Amino acid sequence: MFFLFIIQRVAITLKDVFKMKHKSTTYLFILTLVIGLTYQMLPYTPLSDFVLSIIGTVWNVILAFGAGYFLLRRTFLEQFKHFRFIVLLWGVPFVILTGVFFSFIYAAIFGQPTTNSIGETITVQMVFLQVPFMLMGEELLSTNLLLALQKKGFSFLWSSIICSVLFALWHIPAYGFHPAQLLITLMPARLALNFVWKKSNSVWVSWICHFLYDGLGFISFFR
Repeated sequence: MFFLFIIQRVAITLKDVFKMKHKSTTYLFILTLVIGLTYQMLPYTPLSDFVLSIIGTVWNVILAFGAGYFLLRRTFLEQFKHFRFIVLLWGVPFVILTGVFFSFIYAAIFGQPTTNSIGETITVQMVFLQVPFMLMGEELLSTNLLLALQKKGFSFLWSSIICSVLFALWHIPAYGFHPAQLLITLMPARLALNFVWKKSNSVWVSWICHFLYDGLGFISFFR
């Protein structure tokens, strides 16, 4: 029932967003959704694997940055001007423990979760040359949503919940259609990253936390 309530609230909010008076925030919200959705369609294009790997690496980071820069420039750029090391110190264990805890909860209730399909192709080279760009893309998709919603008066709590639900559902191609798993495992991790971003006012801090959290997950693929 809780997840149904969350999804219903997201649907209502999306309806409200289309009624926003300030077009720049409306466009940013909608364009960010489109960028995230079109990214999921890239594997179904006739592009070669080599070209697809390059485009897939930079798709979100370039397009999400462009959307944020041109539609909400001053507010968008503010998150690049700060770095709070103290938030990073507690943010890394906070994000990791949150993700591990809820993954354990899911496993205890539903059994072993589906693993990320990237595990079939991940290499050390990818972890350091491609993943950082991909994760920054995910951060900018998320912060674009947060900025757009908060700019229109939504509380950080609800902005973060909506962002986290969308973030979780964007991972359907990677994990398969397992909504319970996505909402129970990925949504809390995104909520933790959003909180770190808010407290640090820095996308760099949330990006580093995101990279270290995912990096721990990638270790299992190299055994």
